[in-house]
Amino acid sequence: MNELIGTTLKEQYFLRELAGSGAMAEVYLAWDSLRATKMAVKILRRDLASNHQFYQAFEKEAKLLSDLQHPNIVRLYEFGREGDIVFIVMAWVDGGNLRQRIDELRRPFTLPETAQILQPICSALNFAHNNPKPAFHCDIKPSNIMLHENGRDVFLADFGVARLASEKGGGGTPPYMAPEQFSRNVGAKTDIYALGVTVYEMLSGGKLPYHGDSSSPGTTTRAKYEWEHNNLPLPPLGQFNHSLPQTIIGVVSRALQKEPRLRFDSALAFWEAFDRARNSAPSVAISPPPTERPTFLEPLPSKQQNVGRPAPPIPPPQPRVSPRAMTPVKPGAPHIYGRSGEMSGQSLPVLKQGLKIGRGASCNVQLHERSVSRSHATIFTTKRGIYVRDDGSALGTLVNGKRIPPNAPMALHHGDVIQIGFYQIFEFRMR
Repeated sequence: MNELIGTTLKEQYFLRELAGSGAMAEVYLAWDSLRATKMAVKILRRDLASNHQFYQAFEKEAKLLSDLQHPNIVRLYEFGREGDIVFIVMAWVDGGNLRQRIDELRRPFTLPETAQILQPICSALNFAHNNPKPAFHCDIKPSNIMLHENGRDVFLADFGVARLASEKGGGGTPPYMAPEQFSRNVGAKTDIYALGVTVYEMLSGGKLPYHGDSSSPGTTTRAKYEWEHNNLPLPPLGQFNHSLPQTIIGVVSRALQKEPRLRFDSALAFWEAFDRARNSAPSVAISPPPTERPTFLEPLPSKQQNVGRPAPPIPPPQPRVSPRAMTPVKPGAPHIYGRSGEMSGQSLPVLKQGLKIGRGASCNVQLHERSVSRSHATIFTTKRGIYVRDDGSALGTLVNGKRIPPNAPMALHHGDVIQIGFYQIFEFRMR
């Protein structure tokens, strides 16, 4: 469908270039003249658009995405038709995907790098699985995990074969499929298994546990993969990465149990187990080569601010705390979202009287990490906007990876990342 390059759909979406293609649809990079931004336009193949079955499947993907408005799921903007062109308009993610990153890196991911990707994907899956209309992705794999070029934002993409809880279906990519998926039985734990394979691949430096070998029983490649997933023991992850602590290996192994009942109960439980394991052994993860640009790491103070200062202390293990009750946030209300740490996955509205963060009993957001000061930072509202102020904390407050001066309010914008202490990371959101 290269002939569509240069076409404008609905007098709004100008198709600039073909970005990718599949068996059912092709994706174009488009310019949205109304919003003045880039978009991804997914177009159903013209020879399939008149087929009612394929049209329904494409429409179902659009309806499913409209119910899955989550910060870490690629956002749907529109489902439409113009003549014989059926299309979906989605957010464009500048950057690449995890498949490309694994291939480029050619080494195991460090634990912080893995966590920076695993946490938002678990958050997205937890939302989809617990939605009023629960949905299962059914095709978790590195090429469906998008990495923004800003080095911090991660998105789950391609719900093309996703299934609602009321449906049965197959889908999937054989190297990442759970044993039960080959029999067209899917559920939340099917996605957990596929995500477990993805984490295995990251931590092993690109090695997959199963390969569909020619020596395996079965007449097709899919049948060979099915036999391996059902019958072969999981190859020890430690043989590919000798630096991994046993606790991390145990977490990945549990996600890859052949019996669904033996896996984690939820994607959120998977993340929490991984997070506890990595924080219990912070010194064993390998480090990237010194010449390599770090990616997907928690923000650190700038080098310039550390000149002439002693090296910062080694971060202590993150405290284990009980889950807190969710605080309701009105749509469009300013709030902070916990990206990692004690408030991970939770949203907290910015109160009119201010949001005080610290270890002290008087704080609205009371944290337990030792590197957090008793009165660490405050987020407050003025007529001019919303600001964050470091209240003279010992370790400082970081916004988008840069330390802000104490007692000097800084204006916040949608998407700004705020770091409190070593582990507590929040994102400021206006929608």
